[in-house]
Amino acid sequence: MKRISTYIAALLLGTLAVQAQEENKYNESVLVKGSYKPVITQAEKLNFPARITDTISRMDHVFRYEVAPPGRLKALYEPARIKAARIIGEPATKLYNNYLRLGVGNYWTPLADLYWSSTRDQQKTYGVRFNHLSSWGSIPDYGRINNGVTGITLFGKYIVKEKLQLYTDLNYEHDHNLYYGFSDSTLEAVMGKTRDDISRSDYRAKYNLATWNIGLRNMQLDVNKLGYAVNLRLSDLWASWHQNEFNLNLSGDIHYGFPMLRQYKGVAYLRAEWDGYSHRFRPEGEMPLGYVPAPVEDTIRGWRNIVKFNPYVDFMFNDLQFHTGVTLAWDAFTDDQNTTFRFFPDVAVSKKLMKEAVAVSLGFTGGLEANNWNSLRIVNPYIAPNSEQRATRHYDLVGHLRWSMSKKLEANAEVSYSWLNDDLTFMLDDDYSLQNVYRPLYLDNNRLTLGADIAFVNDEMLTLRAGGHYYHYNYTGLGVAGDTWVKLYRPKWDALLAADVNYKDKWLFHLEGRLLGKMQGDNGEELPVRYGINAEVEYRHNKALSFFLKMDNLAFQRYYYWANYPSTKGLFILGLTYTMPTK
Repeated sequence: MKRISTYIAALLLGTLAVQAQEENKYNESVLVKGSYKPVITQAEKLNFPARITDTISRMDHVFRYEVAPPGRLKALYEPARIKAARIIGEPATKLYNNYLRLGVGNYWTPLADLYWSSTRDQQKTYGVRFNHLSSWGSIPDYGRINNGVTGITLFGKYIVKEKLQLYTDLNYEHDHNLYYGFSDSTLEAVMGKTRDDISRSDYRAKYNLATWNIGLRNMQLDVNKLGYAVNLRLSDLWASWHQNEFNLNLSGDIHYGFPMLRQYKGVAYLRAEWDGYSHRFRPEGEMPLGYVPAPVEDTIRGWRNIVKFNPYVDFMFNDLQFHTGVTLAWDAFTDDQNTTFRFFPDVAVSKKLMKEAVAVSLGFTGGLEANNWNSLRIVNPYIAPNSEQRATRHYDLVGHLRWSMSKKLEANAEVSYSWLNDDLTFMLDDDYSLQNVYRPLYLDNNRLTLGADIAFVNDEMLTLRAGGHYYHYNYTGLGVAGDTWVKLYRPKWDALLAADVNYKDKWLFHLEGRLLGKMQGDNGEELPVRYGINAEVEYRHNKALSFFLKMDNLAFQRYYYWANYPSTKGLFILGLTYTMPTK
């Protein structure tokens, strides 16, 4: 009777399970042999405070704005790994789906950062992000150095039947800065005026950028299945002196996985992109302070385009990985009246050695990137309106070595040699008498880059990092006279030392030192070696409330990123972070 009862109970439970699966439309089946212990495998935990970078005083290395090789060095910081843990049945934990960060610093520097998103949902996610950082201070003999950035982003995504993901985001950003790179004595000597005689609106640049991004991708990654993704980006930049740039970017890819030799897998891709720009410049006789030539006439340009096709195949044999493809590009951006066909290689091979402790890779790639008005002003905020635009072409031979000496210590080394055409740099524009406005300079050169970094991670308590680069340029097609000005704002080397300490998840400390080698400025002057010391301390009162103190340029040096533009000295921002728990 006991055996019959057992069979009846098993039959009833099986019937209920089948009905539950039919109601939830599950079609998975599980076969368990032997004992089963659910275990979470190793995962990477992200545990770091949000960082705010001040563009005036923080000595970040902004000079590597050249088109970088695709195989650049791996990030110096790698989060500690969480040890395996058993799954235990417990209710869902509280989510922190909001984030508020407020602060204020010297030089009248307010900071605000707000983030909010929807709570746990398998089908949809939506939210908003707002940020603001500005400075309203001044530098002796240079007057006000007002600058700031304010942005807001709305985002969302929706998954249809676990197969198709739809996403979109809408962003608006407002930037402003002053062309403050002239002293009181220079203003009086050149223009015969004092600060009281001019208005800040005469040399203040404002930028407004609106961007809408929308796309879809299917979530099919299986063998013998076709996957695809499509993305449309519309952006409109309108700025001071009636400068306008409209960008339409349409990109997408299709991929297909296929088996190889019964035990290997390959994936074939076809990526395509159209990047188009329309420009309008109508200054109506107005230009930044100090402009010398006659009034500028209106300039309206039609579409300037770059079209790319990139077919390639990825496949693996044991620990040997191959990436084989080409990039075909049509350049109608540099010269909008003519279209030039470009061909770029896209091949790479990598191998893991010593039980995956060592990874070696070698690649030969290339590409074509547009230097449009929006990208120019991001690299150099003191760029002249209606600046010349070209597309940079690059061919890169890259070798990379990663050595994981232990779970706590990893080293990387890289060497690359690049052939660059219309490589971007800057020089002061002689059309501005105050020598405070830059224009782009496009050059052909070959660049050798040697880089290395090492990182030590002791669980989550201590992280030490050190790294640097050496650069050597060889300019082509230039005489001796040209060599005196082509090396503008190109450092010979850079280095970074950094440490992060997490004490019981209560106190977080960050300290870093940055070094930037000598480089040549305008008028033949040489900018000396610069060093920056930055630190941040955060105290977590509880899971919802924390306090922070951010300190930049603790060396209190008045260094120069760009000639005639001295930086502020030490910057201190004190603030708090608050999150509200949600069910």
